Amino acid sequence: MLKISAPKPVQFPLYLRIPHWCDKPLANLNGNKLSLKAKALSYAIIDRQWSDGDTVTLQFPMQIMMRKWEKNHNAVSVDYGPLSFSLRIGEKWTRYGDNKTWPEWEVFPTTAWNYGLVLNERNPARSFEIVHRPGQMPANPFTRDNAPMMLLAKAKKIPRWEMDSLGLVGKLQDSPVKSNEPTETITLIPMGAARLRISAFPQIAEEAGSHEWK
Repeated sequence: MLKISAPKPVQFPLYLRIPHWCDKPLANLNGNKLSLKAKALSYAIIDRQWSDGDTVTLQFPMQIMMRKWEKNHNAVSVDYGPLSFSLRIGEKWTRYGDNKTWPEWEVFPTTAWNYGLVLNERNPARSFEIVHRPGQMPANPFTRDNAPMMLLAKAKKIPRWEMDSLGLVGKLQDSPVKSNEPTETITLIPMGAARLRISAFPQIAEEAGSHEWK
């Protein structure tokens, strides 16, 4: 909410930047609905005579969006508003080295990570359920267990997608990928809360034209 403080009425244009992820911003002026004719990544302009105490309330409704990475084997990423999401992976932290002042740690997965997403082909956004964690916002929301919101998604494991000889995630292959594994519900958390990150997912498909993972 923006509140105008002015000793006397004054005319000026108020520019409101619309983020790229919002195509239908909502605004109110002194409690009355405003019609904003502005597209994403542009500015909504309210040009009027302002008086002391005028208030503008601006809301950016969020929606789930998918990004397809054609140059990364047609893998997909999931966004909700300004947030990008990663798979929620169990973490095991192991300390190594003898530096007590600046200790070093390695983190290893304790849960499966080799999933491909099962998507609604007509409306991929409907493939996800938005879950908000109840209660007060944690002091540090940027952890696996404290993420204030999550997305639930359908997915299948890709058994032949494994770690390489260096213990790193194996390279992606072309999507859509065929998997005979059962469909599971997986949890995605904001990328900033994940230390182990799978954020570009293969797509699962059963129809003709899908690829076997090699």
